[in-house]
Amino acid sequence: MPSLGSSKSILLPLVILIGAVVLVVTTVALGVWLDGDNGWTEATAGVGLGATVLAAGVLLATAQGWANGTRLSLAAVTVAVIGLGALSLTIVTYVGSAGDTPGGTSEIVNDSEPIVSDEGTALTQQISNNEIQPPGLAHDVGRHPTFDGFMEMDSATILRNVPGGTLLPDEVDLLKEQLAAVRAFAEANSTVAKATAANFMNFTNDVPFMGEHYLNLGYVGDGAFDPGKPEGLLFSKLGGGEDAESQLVGVWFLIVPGQAGSSQDIPPVGFAGNLDLWHEHHGLCTRDGIISEDNTREGCLADGGSYTGDLKWMMHVWVWPETADNTDGVFTYLNYGLYEQQNVLGEAGVGLGQ
Repeated sequence: MPSLGSSKSILLPLVILIGAVVLVVTTVALGVWLDGDNGWTEATAGVGLGATVLAAGVLLATAQGWANGTRLSLAAVTVAVIGLGALSLTIVTYVGSAGDTPGGTSEIVNDSEPIVSDEGTALTQQISNNEIQPPGLAHDVGRHPTFDGFMEMDSATILRNVPGGTLLPDEVDLLKEQLAAVRAFAEANSTVAKATAANFMNFTNDVPFMGEHYLNLGYVGDGAFDPGKPEGLLFSKLGGGEDAESQLVGVWFLIVPGQAGSSQDIPPVGFAGNLDLWHEHHGLCTRDGIISEDNTREGCLADGGSYTGDLKWMMHVWVWPETADNTDGVFTYLNYGLYEQQNVLGEAGVGLGQ
């Protein structure tokens, strides 16, 4: 007949083992229920493995555990089952997450694995718009979903496919609403005729990677950032030659320093998150409708051009995939897909596209 001390030595490891089983089952169930949250799924594997190690340690630390562990006792079998289960869970979790695709299936956003640029990495600790990124440092923060991607993905998938620190969970819905507003505006001004009727005027040539920059000076003067009322529209002839009809390819925003919370050194407060990295241009010169960058005032005026020393703050938003989807992301500065459809790169248009 076992002694009281012997009963206690059996009871303790069995309680720990039962608790470990419940913990593993619970975390696995929650991991399935919260599918798409990589952080939780990885936590389930860690907790399950930790519980197994703890249970095995307590079991083997008791005299009864050593006595029974050498035989196929219930305790020994239980430890083996839990250990193998937790180890399998860990392997499946980490191997699975390493091969994750954006949609959780075989779907691939932007036709390749998401890429995080150096600028995106630098923003990892950033939690709100325009707090860290110095003006003029870069035009993009890293590869992210296209317009269609944002509209079709759920929040968890979107967050997995943006550079670290550029978008928070509570910002996703607002960003999608803002992009929908930009898209609605583009639909209402989808032709040159509609844009002209709405007081948009063309100020540039068909710039490589960007298109013709149409601008509404009235919108520039209102001093506000409004996703539903961009200051500019982007049109391009899409490889059809000078006589081809310009087609809508995207929109652009122009906020003058002092508007929308901006200054000469601080970009405007724009879309939710930090994907909308605003850019600036220096030494712009417009000669016969062709715009180039990095000019001197003297050289521009000597050519009869119109000179702008410092133009800021600007942002391109590619919400018209029907003609010029940007596979690098809806906020990416240059559109390489657009360039493939445009005319041969013009001599004077190179500056603005670099």
